[in-house]
Amino acid sequence: MTLWGHDRQLFGRERELAEVTSRLLDPGLRGVLILGAEGIGKSSLAEQAADRLASIMAPYYVCGSPVLSTMQYGILSTYLGSATAAEMESPLSVLRTVRAHFQRLTETSGMQSLLVVDNAQYIDEASAHLLTQLAMSGELRLMVISRARAPRIHELLSLARDGLLARIDLGPLSRQAVHEFCVSVLGGPLLQASSTLLSRMSGGNPLYVKELLGRAQRQRRLVEANGAWFLTQEPDCVDTSLVDLVKGMLAARTPAERNVLETVALAGRLPRAVVSAVADDEAVRSLVIDGLLEILPDRDESAHLVQPLHAEIIRSLVPVARSAEIRARVLARYTPVSGPEPDHETGAVLRRTEWALDCGERLGAEELLSAARMANGAGDPVRGQRFAAAVHALPFRTAAEVERAVACAQQGSYSWARARLEDLAEGIREGSGTGWDQDSLHRASFTGALLLRQTSGRSTELPLVADRWLAAAAEVASRQSAGGSVPAQVRAATEVLRVAALVMEGDFSRARTQLAELVKEESPARSHADGERLLVAHGLYAEVLAACGEVGAALKHALSAANLLNSADGKLQSYSGFVFVRQAQSLLHSGRYAQLDQLLARMHAGPQHLLISLGGTLGVFEAALEIHRGRLHEGLRRLRPAVEALRDRDPELLLPYALGLAGYASTVVADGTPAAGFAAQVEGSRYRGPVHLWLTAQAYAAAAEASQSTEGPTSGHLAVLAAQAREAGLRSTEKDILELCLAVGDLAQAGRLAELTADFEGGEAEALHAYAVAVASGNPDRMVAAAEDAIRAQKYLVAVESIGHAIRFYGNHGNLRRQRALIQQLRRRREELAGVTVSYLSPSLHLVRLTRREHEIVELLLSGATSKDIAAHFTLSQRTVEGHVYRIYVKLGISRRADLESAYRALEPGHRSSSLL
Repeated sequence: MTLWGHDRQLFGRERELAEVTSRLLDPGLRGVLILGAEGIGKSSLAEQAADRLASIMAPYYVCGSPVLSTMQYGILSTYLGSATAAEMESPLSVLRTVRAHFQRLTETSGMQSLLVVDNAQYIDEASAHLLTQLAMSGELRLMVISRARAPRIHELLSLARDGLLARIDLGPLSRQAVHEFCVSVLGGPLLQASSTLLSRMSGGNPLYVKELLGRAQRQRRLVEANGAWFLTQEPDCVDTSLVDLVKGMLAARTPAERNVLETVALAGRLPRAVVSAVADDEAVRSLVIDGLLEILPDRDESAHLVQPLHAEIIRSLVPVARSAEIRARVLARYTPVSGPEPDHETGAVLRRTEWALDCGERLGAEELLSAARMANGAGDPVRGQRFAAAVHALPFRTAAEVERAVACAQQGSYSWARARLEDLAEGIREGSGTGWDQDSLHRASFTGALLLRQTSGRSTELPLVADRWLAAAAEVASRQSAGGSVPAQVRAATEVLRVAALVMEGDFSRARTQLAELVKEESPARSHADGERLLVAHGLYAEVLAACGEVGAALKHALSAANLLNSADGKLQSYSGFVFVRQAQSLLHSGRYAQLDQLLARMHAGPQHLLISLGGTLGVFEAALEIHRGRLHEGLRRLRPAVEALRDRDPELLLPYALGLAGYASTVVADGTPAAGFAAQVEGSRYRGPVHLWLTAQAYAAAAEASQSTEGPTSGHLAVLAAQAREAGLRSTEKDILELCLAVGDLAQAGRLAELTADFEGGEAEALHAYAVAVASGNPDRMVAAAEDAIRAQKYLVAVESIGHAIRFYGNHGNLRRQRALIQQLRRRREELAGVTVSYLSPSLHLVRLTRREHEIVELLLSGATSKDIAAHFTLSQRTVEGHVYRIYVKLGISRRADLESAYRALEPGHRSSSLL
């Protein structure tokens, strides 16, 4: 296992590599000690360091093993071939023999020797002592590679403490490094959420990452479509070579330590006091020191395994009888606190319930139903379905069947879930439905609405769903008590569903009026159902307000929905995608890009299973963020796997929007990938999604078509779409479409964009307003000033376009000096502008190219030559040389020699300026 792709690129270890090489070259040190867990990349790092120093040091490799560890000087036997049996009895003679060997090697190679000792955790004590003596002598450099907790390297560790060896501890790879590594292995773009999941499952260990990649491919859980990769399910690692590694790790621990590892793996998380009581506190301390167990700084000092894969594999290795025995010991010492569980403990509660079922225990129906609701609420439908199916007591069967339907809906089994809910409602009408409670009625109605939306049902059907469940609630209430009325929370829930129908059909005017009434309730939610209803209402209101351009108010309601989500003890996690999309849209339209970056980071750090269900959703907004900034290449790289993931699972109906976005970006950058055809797929989408995003999707598809036109701007369709958005009051949508109009060359829309953004909230709108006003005015100075505003707002493409308009203005008016000065400004500021350029600048940019003779003259000028010197060098007249110099200055946009070097170094003759970088 190495950390490199096919081109031997190092991922995520650049800092450590630089440190290793610099330490080996430090004359005050004798070498380095590289420590880290198995598979973390120690050997790869050492190999790369040795390669980098190959012209200075000659590397020689030895490698420890369990067999060699039992032999005196076993790891150094290669260098002791000339030693006699008597000499092998004397440590001093052995040292002299090894030193003499390396002295000969140094004389032969003419370079200092570098002894690389891999797997030093298996070194024998005699070899460790000899290596210590070699290091202290300074006759060669040592690079020792070992696991962090290895008793036999204590002498070498003491050299590190004394400052003779540099100690470098390798930690896990960063999430981004894991992503780059996966892309290299797969040979194509990978969904960011999928690499995040692999990073978290592997603990950032590259060996484990590679095993998971291979296992997921074999299981067809990591799939490729149109050259892009994404995970459809979490990979199962219980029959990989990692199992043998874990077995070996367990075999190396004491029985008490194995007991601790098994107990914590089976429980998921336990208070330290409980683990110490049922196992052994000394073993707990030992495992913590060795980095296998971690004690969290929470109220109970909870213990859990550091490496997630270890827990999963250990659970698979423990026999059922042994598991039941351990569970009995835990329960004898530990009774979990009843009542609401903090969000971070929800997983532990679900694991304990799962553990009980694994052991064959029959749990109470109420406990199972509660666990099923908790699992479904946490967005974990696999467990939710299992727990609900285990409910057999008749009074709880109806509620359990509702939870099964909820779980199936979350997993995408829409037909079964819809049919089951309809059967349950029909049972109420026929008088056979029993066991209903308010929570089940509420969950059934909301799940029915979700199913309608996911199966692309008409908005007119949603009020019918509300009516059906309202009638069912009335029937249940009348049976439970004479003259009983429908519970208030069920009635309130159906009101939310009716408003959701207005949002689905695009009637935002009526929807916002009714939503304003529904969100007036400021008191804390009194029940789970209240919280769910209010969360949906605030989320819908945020969606409507953001689409209508009131992004400040939209953000407030999106935040209210997020607060309800976070305060629900993990029971509303299934709404994570719903809330995220509303927050992301508000942040995107208001130009709060840094906050959107932070929101995406929080989503990647959230519940692990949501990275599968929401992977494509997150990918779309990661890409949209980059494309709004003008980084079309980066946006497209993220969009390609996101589109394919959405074809598989699209809970927020974003596929048409993603197709349009990808088609436009691919067309503009001319990348030649299958994404170039995505724009044409927008009209054929089997569903349209939200109205405002459907208009935007069509606009991106139209912009892609306009960008391909060879007959000048063909943006008439864009203008029509902008008018439709304006008529519907969708100001944010209109803003996006008008920006596209200008991007494809329809500058006649600049006036309307300036008018629209004049009172629009947010930094993005402010930058677009300055840009549109400048373009409409035809004033190049205002265009350059607008570019500065755009840079501050991170609208890099708009900044380049604005300068580009100024460049064209000066070219059209014959002011070539000013034109070329701006071209050079663009070149010099490429890094600040995120490397963005635009295609229509290329006719002007080619004017700045110097001839070969002009390049030669510049090089002479920079070396200090005078015009007279240059004339003599080329056998030219001095006047001719001065004419060359004048033309060079004009091309570079400068007027004095002092500016020559900076302007010339900014010029890149080989750079293709007709691309979007």
